[in-house]
Amino acid sequence: MRLMISSFRCAGLAGILIMAAGGTAHAQDDAAASAASVGDWRPLDGSRFGDELTEKWIPVPNGDSGAPRQGWLATADGFFTREVHLAGAYTAGPGPDAWGVLGRFHYPFSRRLWAGVEIPFYQETARRGNFGDITLTTQVMLAEKRNLSINAGVGWRLPTGSIRQGNNVFAAQPQINLWTDVGHGFSIRGRVGYEFANRNQPDNFVLNAAIGQTVTPHSPAPFGDLTWYVAANWREPTTGRGNSFVSITPGMRTHVGNNLFLLAGVEFPVTNNRNSFSERYILQLVQGF
Repeated sequence: MRLMISSFRCAGLAGILIMAAGGTAHAQDDAAASAASVGDWRPLDGSRFGDELTEKWIPVPNGDSGAPRQGWLATADGFFTREVHLAGAYTAGPGPDAWGVLGRFHYPFSRRLWAGVEIPFYQETARRGNFGDITLTTQVMLAEKRNLSINAGVGWRLPTGSIRQGNNVFAAQPQINLWTDVGHGFSIRGRVGYEFANRNQPDNFVLNAAIGQTVTPHSPAPFGDLTWYVAANWREPTTGRGNSFVSITPGMRTHVGNNLFLLAGVEFPVTNNRNSFSERYILQLVQGF
C-alpha cells in the first residue's frame, strides 16, 4: 500500500509539473466554435430575477479565454453544474490511516436555484468502518456573466455518521462562492464562509481559493479540458476548542470522453499536521448529464 501511494504521489506531481511547463501552449477551439457554444445562453439580468428563478438552466459557455466552468478538488464552485460524482480518498498518518468513498449529486433547478448532496457512504479508520455525515447544499446565483459567476447559499451537515470517526455533527455553513476567467485559460475561484456547529464543535471561519489553467480544448479525449490547479484552504476556529488548519492541494482534471472526467489531487497540511494528517490522496470520477 505504501509503495502504491508513493508511486501515485510521484506520478501525480510529475504530471502537474509537465502541465505547468506546457501552460504557454494553451489551446482553444476556434472562434466560430466558441461563438456557437454560446447557444441560447445570455447573462443573468437582475431586473428579471423573478423570472429567472423558474427559467430552465442553460450551461454557461467557456470564458473568453477558454476557461471552462468545471469542478476541481478541495475547492468551491461559484457556478452551477449538473453532474454525478464518485470519489475515493486515502489519508495517511500520523495517526491511524483512513480511507473513504463518497458520492455527490448536483442539480440546477433553474438559472438561479441549485442544490447538491454529498453522501459519504463508507469511511474507515483503524479498521472500523461506518457511514459518514451527509451534506446538503442549496445555492442562489447572484450574478453570472461570460467571465464571472457569483453565488451564495448554505451547506447543511447532517448528523448521520458515527461519533467514533468524528461524525454525527450538525453544522450550517453560510457561504459566498466566486468563479472568474482571468485570461490565457486561467480561472480563479474561491469561497468565504462561516460554519456554525453543535456537539461541542468549534464554529469556524472558512476561506478557500484556487487558481488553475486549462491547456487543451474539450474534444481531444482522453486529454480534453486538461487542467492543472492548486487549491488552498484555511479553517480558523472562533469559538470553543480547535486549532487553525491550512492545507494546499495540487491537482489535475481531464475529460476522458463522453462527458466523463477524471480528477486527482494530493492534499498537504501546512499547519497542525501533527494533530491532523500527513497527506490525503484523492481520486474522483465526474459524469455530466
